[in-house]
Amino acid sequence: MTRRLIAYVHVGGKPYGPDDKVPAEVAEQIGDHAWTSDGEDGDEQQAQTGAGDSGGTTTEAPPRSGRGSGVEAWRTFAEQHDVDVAADASREDIIAAAESAGVIEREE
Repeated sequence: MTRRLIAYVHVGGKPYGPDDKVPAEVAEQIGDHAWTSDGEDGDEQQAQTGAGDSGGTTTEAPPRSGRGSGVEAWRTFAEQHDVDVAADASREDIIAAAESAGVIEREE
């Protein structure tokens, strides 16, 4: 199966989306949380990541800074964990909502 992006990401100032062919050297810079395999639908992806299971989830939160810490990564994470965020929410707003929902721990 072919891997494809689940959301838009920016690498080196260039956007790449779900329907784009991502060069191998660029793909190496994108975290695993941003990929899915062709043919998976949302329910199958949820089952694989554990999102929505009553026993917890196996997906890890994106980093809070540095590579992979962008708003789209956090938005995807929030969606996987049923955290409601506004369409125009900033990365900080999404992190705060995930903390309030108990999905991630607050940083001290």
